[in-house]
This record gives sequence, C-alpha cells and structure tokens, in this order.
Amino acid sequence: MNFIVITREDFFKNEACIINSLFSRGMDTLHLRKPAASIESVADLLLRIDEKFHNRIVLHDHFSLINSFRLKGIHLNKRNPVKPEANINSVSCSCHSFDELKAAGTFDYAFLSPIFDSISKKGYNCAFTKEILETEFQNGTVNKKVIALGGINMETIPLAARYGFGGVAVLGALWGDYPNDNDEKALLKRFDELKSVYRKSFCRNLGGLLFITHRTERYSYLQSVQIALEGGCTQIQLRMKDAQPHEIERTAIKAKELCSSWGADLYIDDHVEICKNIHATGVHLGKLDMSPHEARKILGENYIIGGTANTFDDIKHLNSEGVDYIGLGPFRFTATKKNISTILGLEKYREIIQQCNNQDINLPVFAIGGITADDIPDILSVGVKGIALSSTILQAENPVEKVRQINSVIRHNSKLINNLEKIN
Repeated sequence: MNFIVITREDFFKNEACIINSLFSRGMDTLHLRKPAASIESVADLLLRIDEKFHNRIVLHDHFSLINSFRLKGIHLNKRNPVKPEANINSVSCSCHSFDELKAAGTFDYAFLSPIFDSISKKGYNCAFTKEILETEFQNGTVNKKVIALGGINMETIPLAARYGFGGVAVLGALWGDYPNDNDEKALLKRFDELKSVYRKSFCRNLGGLLFITHRTERYSYLQSVQIALEGGCTQIQLRMKDAQPHEIERTAIKAKELCSSWGADLYIDDHVEICKNIHATGVHLGKLDMSPHEARKILGENYIIGGTANTFDDIKHLNSEGVDYIGLGPFRFTATKKNISTILGLEKYREIIQQCNNQDINLPVFAIGGITADDIPDILSVGVKGIALSSTILQAENPVEKVRQINSVIRHNSKLINNLEKIN
C-alpha cells in the first residue's frame, strides 16, 4: 500500500518522536522534504528517528546521506533532478502534467499533482478535470505507480482510489496547525482517520499476484520472499504454519525489511500480534484462526485483514466481520495445505462471484490452491481480482522469471477484462 506522508518544510520540537509514532501507527513511507535545510540538520533528524524505520524514508534533498543511512530511496525534483551514481533501492519523481508523466521514464513511482486544490499551498488549484483523470486511467497512464498529491484529505482519498491511483501523499490534511497548536493527540487522530479512509478506499483495488511463502528443499522462507520480490511481486504473505511464534516473528522482521526495500506489502498469516509488532501491512486469517472482528480490536483501523473462504456463506460471514479481501479456494488440490477444503474449480468460482455481485458484496477475491499459469486467464475472466501462488513459482526452473511471466499474464488479462467491462 502507498500511504505516503510528506514532512513539513520546517523543523519542530519532538519531530522525530512524532515520526516514530506515525510509523508505529502504520505510515507506509515518509518523504523527508526540508528544501532549505542543511545536510547536518537533516542528518541529525535521521539520527533521532528509530533506525528500524529508516528503510521507509525517502529523501528529497542531500542524496549523499543515502551512504550513511539505510534509507528507502530518493525523490527527484526541480532542485535535484539527476539521480546519483550510487546504487539506490527506490527512485521516485514529481510530475505536474500527463505529458510530463509520460516523458518521465522509468521510476519506482511518481507523484502527480495537484490532483485536487492544495491544502498546504493556497492558490495551488487542481490541474485536472474529472473527465481527464478518468480517461487517463482507462488509457493506463494513471496506474499503481502514480501517486496522487495535492488536496488529499478524507473526502478526496476515495476519489483518488476511484481514478486508479496507486496511492496518495498527504501533507496539509495531516499536519494541520501542528506544531502551533501543540496538539499531538489531534495530529495522531487525523493520521488514524486518514489511514482508515485510505485502507477502506484502496482495498477495493487489491488484486494481481499474491505470493505465499513456502519452504522447500531448494529455498528457505526468506529466499522465497526474495525470489518473489526480484520477479516484481508487490504482495507477499508470510505463511509458516508449523513454526513456533518466536521463529515466525524473527523471520517476519527480516521479510519486512526485504519488502520495504522493494516497496512491497507484507501480510502475516494467522499471527495478529506479530503483524502489529513488526508493523506489517496486514494479516491473513484462516477459518480456524482468530476472528476478523477480534483481530480488528487488536490492530485498529490501519491494518488490512484478509480471510479464507471456501463457500459463498463463508464470504458473507467474513464480509459481516469487516475483512478487506477474500482468499477463495482451493481451485484444485494443493500439497502445500494439510487440511484441504472442498475443491472448487472454475464453475464454482463463477457461481460464487455471481452470488457476491447479486448481494452487492464488493470484496476483492484472490483465487488460491493448485493454480498454474495456464489457469490464470480463465480464473480472472469470472471476476476474481487476484491470484495467490506458491508452488507454481518455487517449482519452476527459473522462479524469478516465472514471477515476471505470471505478472505479465495477470496484467494483460486484467486489462482485457477491464476494457470489455467498459464496452459493456
């Protein structure tokens, strides 16, 4: 998920403490933007931010600090338009028109602004009409690598999701009058409210490839995570069913570091407390795990919760429990699960998705269980939004290339389906 916070331009008392609190509450990425600051001042702020959050921080200035801190990456702008020679995990940029966006080249993601009337810059009004945004979304120019900036608040976040943006960057709506009002509780409450609206709005766009870890004779859990990330997968579920909690948490911490460095989301299977302890994106709950309702009490509104279903009644129940997405399966027999439910097959998927549509249940559904690359076009055609895979990838001769091929198949078929829906 891409819920990005941009710092105020000035420094203020206890700024590092506030930033640490925001990360602990689920801030995905912080863009450290202090255009008038010295390199010493920026370095001092970084030293006071908890080191475990450094790989979620992006610099707008003083790129040489990348050599001293393990940061997520850099953001190119008019002040600093050239990427340094150093090896950098993430490079993003700012664009202010669709022509500029199309000409930008290859970036991990790009800010497009102002999408709405700016809150922090008075007179900096929206540059795009609703019709233009919808057209560019249909054309694929607005996609998961484009982040909406400008006027992002609780009212406009759902619109940004509807226009197909990959995330939002907030500034004025979060900081408000802080630190002038010195109301830290109000600031953190604003963050929780913004992140909650973001989760509910952007979870509707969940889909694509979800990789589920599985230890094999060839690969450890962490090696399987690395494989998926190198292949371009941006959604990882850490599943370690037979491991002890302390081993899971130790592995989860390392998996979270890997995912953060690649800009990917990490979901923890079953263990709600571990999800909260390591600030993962969310948790996936099986039928015998904690209820989503209880998990929400522990996690709050800023984490994604997914649930396993085998029938439409399962989905109805999970919907009432407030999950954000469904893992529906198994499609066919799979050796990665010991207690397998009734095999569904394509026609049962079609029937269940139709039942969801009839009862206005709009949760994103991921198909899971024994799926091969050849199955993907047919599964997506019945209305499933995502594909969860494990063995198909890890048993491939070149698993990294397999991830790339599967991602390509999913993107191609999803685009065909979206175009067909627009025609109809």
